[in-house]
Amino acid sequence: MNAASSNAGTRQTMLCCGIVLVGMLLTIPVQNSLRSYLTDTGPDPDLLYFNSPSILKKMAMGYDSLLADIYWLRTIQYFGDRSQADKRIIRFKNLPTLLDITTTLDPDFIDAYRYGYVYLSEEEPVGAGQPEEAVRLLDKGIEAHPDLYELRLDKGFVYYWFFGDFRKAGEVWLRASRRPESPEWMEGLAAMSLSQGGAMDVARSLWKRQYDESTREDIRENARNRLLSLEVAEDLWTLEYLLGVYRLENGKFPPSLEALLSGESRKVMTMDPLGVPYYYDPQTGTVELNPQTEIQYVSIPRSYKEDFLKTLVDSD
Repeated sequence: MNAASSNAGTRQTMLCCGIVLVGMLLTIPVQNSLRSYLTDTGPDPDLLYFNSPSILKKMAMGYDSLLADIYWLRTIQYFGDRSQADKRIIRFKNLPTLLDITTTLDPDFIDAYRYGYVYLSEEEPVGAGQPEEAVRLLDKGIEAHPDLYELRLDKGFVYYWFFGDFRKAGEVWLRASRRPESPEWMEGLAAMSLSQGGAMDVARSLWKRQYDESTREDIRENARNRLLSLEVAEDLWTLEYLLGVYRLENGKFPPSLEALLSGESRKVMTMDPLGVPYYYDPQTGTVELNPQTEIQYVSIPRSYKEDFLKTLVDSD
C-alpha cells in the first residue's frame, strides 16, 4: 500500500470518528428539538431516547468524560426546569437514569454523586422525593471510591433525615469514621445517631473511646457531656420508677431519696456524677438535675428511656 493510500485511509477513519462524535454531541439537542416540535407526545411527555448507560459508554468511544459533562448539564436542566416538571406524570422520573448515565460515563464525577443525591432525596416539589434512588447513587459512588468518607457521610444523612432511620445512619457513619481520611468528629456523629436509634450501649462505647483517645479538646468535651448526661438520665429514670412504686405501695412519696432507697438492693445514685445531690420534691415526687451542677446536660432520646424502663420492670 502506498503512502497516498495510507493517508487517505487515515483521513477516512478520522472523518468517520468525527461524524460519530458530532452525532453524540447532538443527541441531547436533537432530543430537546423533538420534544419542542412534537405536539402529540402521548400520555407521558417525559421521553428519554437514550436510557442505557452501558450503550452510551460504548458510543462515547473514549470521550467518556466529555459526554459525562454534557449529560450532567442535561441533568441540571431537567431538574431545574419546573415548568416541564409540572407537565410530567412523574415529575422527575428520568432523574435517576440521567445521574446513572453521568456517573457511568465518568465514575470519578464526585459532584454528580454529591449534588445528585440531594436532587433525588429532597421531598417534592423541591426534589424528586426518591431517597431510595439517592442511596443507590451514593452506593455506586462508594463502590468506585471506597476511601472517600464524604459519600458515606451523605448516605448516612439520607437515612437520618429522609428515612428517619437513626440506627442505620449511625452504622453508615461508623463505617465512614474508619476510613483513612475521615475527620475525628465522624465517630461522634455516629454515636449521636446510634443513641437516637436506641443503640445506646454502642454510643456509650464510642463516646468513651473519643474521650480517651481524641487529641482535640472540643471533641473530648462533647464526649464527656454525652457520657455524663447518659449517667444522669439513667439515675433519674431509675429514681422516678422507684418513686412511682413507693407511692403505689404507701399512698404517698417518701420524705427523702435516702428513705426511698432504704433496703433497696440495686445500686442507685442520689447524686450526679460530679457529686451534686439531685433535686427532690417530696410533695410532687419530682426528681431532677440540680441547677447548681456544672454538668452540661444533653437530652437523651425518649426511645432509649422506654427501653431502659422496660429493663427495670423486668428486673423486679
